[in-house]
Amino acid sequence: MNSDTIKIGILGIGGIGGFVGAPLAKKYKDSATQIIFICRGETKDAIQNEGLLFESKGTKETIFPDLVSDNPTEIGILDVLLLTSKSYSISQILNTYKDCINAETIIITLQNVVNAKEIIRETLPEAGQIMEGCIYVASNVKQPGHIQHVGGPGKIFVGGKENKALIDLLKAGGLDITYVANINEILWKKYLFVAPVAAITSAYKVTFGQLLEDQNLMQILENMMTEIQLLASKINITLTNEDISTSKDLLTKFPFESKSSLQLDFENNNQTEKRFLVDYVIENAKKYGIATPFYNDVNEKIKTSYNAC
Repeated sequence: MNSDTIKIGILGIGGIGGFVGAPLAKKYKDSATQIIFICRGETKDAIQNEGLLFESKGTKETIFPDLVSDNPTEIGILDVLLLTSKSYSISQILNTYKDCINAETIIITLQNVVNAKEIIRETLPEAGQIMEGCIYVASNVKQPGHIQHVGGPGKIFVGGKENKALIDLLKAGGLDITYVANINEILWKKYLFVAPVAAITSAYKVTFGQLLEDQNLMQILENMMTEIQLLASKINITLTNEDISTSKDLLTKFPFESKSSLQLDFENNNQTEKRFLVDYVIENAKKYGIATPFYNDVNEKIKTSYNAC
């Protein structure tokens, strides 16, 4: 980021990519900071032809970034890569765009997982700075090129090596982003909410509001959170009972009809993040000798309901 022109790529213009990409593209249009939407297929065609339609808090805006492309040669070397794709596609998509990444490229992750850095290092061992992060938002694709912010504050936390200039640049671009030294704890606190809520809403086919109204399901949810709490403790991450209460309360911050992205992917017969949000907990807990009866039951219900492995 020492050159006059800074190239920021947003990889994957889905719910999250659209949410973070829209304000950046709007703010930095025709400036020394170039915003590139990296996407393909119908999404690329829609944004190239008609712009990104971003809907939030009752308003709609059409936004054109500096470049919309799926061509690594056209994109070139990036100074910053915001990785907003689903967890299951990280390896494949980084291999596709590895020529856009060098040792100076800063990669920021915004997945719903606690091991994104490991996945990236396995795929790109020579990658430079990786800033693991997470975002608190519900944002969905209404159709290719049309993103709807449903709820959640949009707060972003990132860790890794501190880079004040980059954080200031992203803040000025309209992102509510904060650097924290202890990002692993933040990642696990978000995972404490995202993983069990995604699993239980998918298994029982309920919205966030319906989940809140069902005392039996809320008790199951709390027990699933306790299982994650036990797993986290094995890797020296402390999740308190207050953290569990906070996570449960977070459900009230979303509209009644909100659904988890995992549930939406199951409903739309898309590839899902079940491996990262459900299987990861069960498999790693087993390694540490932790029983996960509630996660196991929900997993079986998901498999029965959707024929999911």
